[in-house]
Amino acid sequence: MGKISLELIAKSHSHTKKRRDETVQQYVRRLTHLYFSEKNIDEIDNLHHCRNLSVLYLYDNNISKIKNLGFASNLTHLYLQKNQITKIEGLDNLKRLTKLYLGSNAITVVEGLERLENLRELHIEKQTLPPGEKLLFEPRSLQALAKSLCVLNISENNIDSIEELKCLTNMTQFFTENNCLSDMKELSRVLAAWPSVWRLEMTGNTLCHKKKYRDRVIVMSRSLVMLDGKEINETAKRFLMNWKASRDARRRQRRQLNFLEGGTSTNFISGSSNALTSIPSLPPLPGSQNPGLNPVIYEGVGQGVLPRGTKPLAAIVQARAPNSTLLNRKPVEDISQSRFPNIFAPPRPIISEGNWESDSDIHSGPPVSLQT
Repeated sequence: MGKISLELIAKSHSHTKKRRDETVQQYVRRLTHLYFSEKNIDEIDNLHHCRNLSVLYLYDNNISKIKNLGFASNLTHLYLQKNQITKIEGLDNLKRLTKLYLGSNAITVVEGLERLENLRELHIEKQTLPPGEKLLFEPRSLQALAKSLCVLNISENNIDSIEELKCLTNMTQFFTENNCLSDMKELSRVLAAWPSVWRLEMTGNTLCHKKKYRDRVIVMSRSLVMLDGKEINETAKRFLMNWKASRDARRRQRRQLNFLEGGTSTNFISGSSNALTSIPSLPPLPGSQNPGLNPVIYEGVGQGVLPRGTKPLAAIVQARAPNSTLLNRKPVEDISQSRFPNIFAPPRPIISEGNWESDSDIHSGPPVSLQT
C-alpha cells in the first residue's frame, strides 16, 4: 500500500522545478500541481505542506475516503475517479473548487456539496451500485449548485428520472448515457428549464429507440448544438423549428374550435358570438316592426311611410327583371340563416341558385316603362 510522504511529493512530476538553494519544505510550498495517479495510494495524507496547491491528480488508486484536504483553500481541480470512495465528504473548505471528478467509485448519493458555490463541473459517472439501486441526489446539494454547475456527467447509474435536475438552470453540457430514461415529456420539461444547454449525450437510454427521437429532441431546445456526439445541422434545425411552430399553431386553433363547438359554456359562446360576429343591419325607421329590413327594398314589410314620389327598390327590380330570384326570397328572421350567416352557427344546406346563364332568367321582351 502506497502512502503520500514528503519525499514522494518532492519526487513527483511537476511543472515547478526545485531550486538549488531551497529546502524540500520550501519547494513543496511552491507547488501548484501534484500528479499521484496509479501510485496505489490508499489514504490522502501529508499534503498540508502544499499551501498553493490548485490541481491534484489522485485517480486510479485505492482511496476509500476523502479527507485531510481542509488546507487546500486554493484547490480548483480534484481528480478522484477510479478509486473506492463510497461517500462524498471532506470538501467543505474547498471554496474555489470548480471541477470535481468522482467517476468509477461506489458512491450512491450525491451529497456533501453544499459549500461548493463555485463548482462548475461534476463528473460522477459509472458508480458501482448495489443491484436494483440508482444514483440519488440530495436536494440541498442540488440547490447549492443551481447557479454554478454547468457540466454534469451521470452516465451509467441506472437513473430513470431527471425531473429533479431542472433547478440546475445554468446547465450547458449534460451526459446521461446508458441509463433508464424513457419519458420524452419529462425530457422536454427539463430542457425547457435549461436555456443555455448546447450539448446533450443520451445514447443507450430507452427513449432513444422512440420514433423520430432525434427530431423530437432537437425541437425541444433552441440552444442545442450537439446531440449524441453529432453536430446538429442548422438548416435542419430551422426547418424542424418552423414545423413545430406550425404544428403548435394548428393545435391551438383546434383546441379553440373544440372549445367553441363543445358547448362547455353556452352563455359565453353565445355572448361572444353576438359580440364578435353579429352582422350589422340598417337602423329601423320610425314605426317599423321589423328593424332588420328597410321598406325601401321590401314594400309592405314595415309600417313606415316612404317619401312621396319614391318607388320601392323591389318595384324597380320587378320592372327591370321580373324573373329574378332575388325577388323570390322571403325575409328571414333568423340571422344565422341569412346570406351572411354567423360563422359560429351550425352549417346549413347550400341554397341552389338559378342558372344565370339560361335564357329563362333573362327578360327578352321590350323594356317596361317606369311609372312615376
